[in-house]
Amino acid sequence: MIGRRELLVGTACSLLPGAARAEAAGKMPVLYVSHGAPLYLPGSETRRVALGAWAAKLPKPRAIVVMTPHFASRELEMGITRRGFAWYDLPVGMKRLLPQDLEYATPPSAELSRRVEALLGARVRRAEDRRGFDHTTWMPLRVMFPAADAPVLELAYPYVDEASLFRLGETLAPLRDEGVLFVASGGMTHNLAMPFSGPVPAFAWEFDAWAVDALTRRDVDVLLDWRRRAPASRLAHPDDGAHFRVLFAALGVGGGSARATFPVAGFESALSLRSVELR
Repeated sequence: MIGRRELLVGTACSLLPGAARAEAAGKMPVLYVSHGAPLYLPGSETRRVALGAWAAKLPKPRAIVVMTPHFASRELEMGITRRGFAWYDLPVGMKRLLPQDLEYATPPSAELSRRVEALLGARVRRAEDRRGFDHTTWMPLRVMFPAADAPVLELAYPYVDEASLFRLGETLAPLRDEGVLFVASGGMTHNLAMPFSGPVPAFAWEFDAWAVDALTRRDVDVLLDWRRRAPASRLAHPDDGAHFRVLFAALGVGGGSARATFPVAGFESALSLRSVELR
């Protein structure tokens, strides 16, 4: 088990055009967004307002890196680097409920991908078969940054242990000094066997409260051991836990000692929509 570490600060100049040094611009925050059920475009007005209000208080990113567990890969891969594309990678029934003209056409991210490759080295490869952005990327970003004027690069959540994921995040920490926003897209609770409406079950409340407490105390050791220490972890995340575990990449980018705030909260029955900002 690893403890908190000092944030890695990159000394090399950024490969991104026009990126400011930390002394001039300060570090970018790190975000964990609970993407919840996918039908909030045009579904939940309350949820869209909350995400938009959060984004309005954030510094404008020069580029965005998003790690998602929906990448359909069990290895660390990068998505498309050409112009962004809102990919409707959803079950047919859900796809029919969405307007078919939603777009998220961001600038190409080739330079950003080269910077990420330089930091990660041989651990990352390109996923040449990706058609566009997963809905867990473009849907929240379309609400939070509707101008779509920042290059976006997707990273597949790699199925590694929690400590390794935290260390991988540490490797990407220099991006914060270069105007790059790191976003982990997941879900504070993720039990899809429960209905998306109705009362919030006790296990969701308990797990959500435990996570808030551990994040507020910056107790990385406890968080990394979440399967044993969190209440009702097998009910909150009965699957592989990827929607929660992607948080550890964000914690690593934030350096482990970053202060957590919770700009968005609430539930869709068993799905906690709590999101985290690390500074």
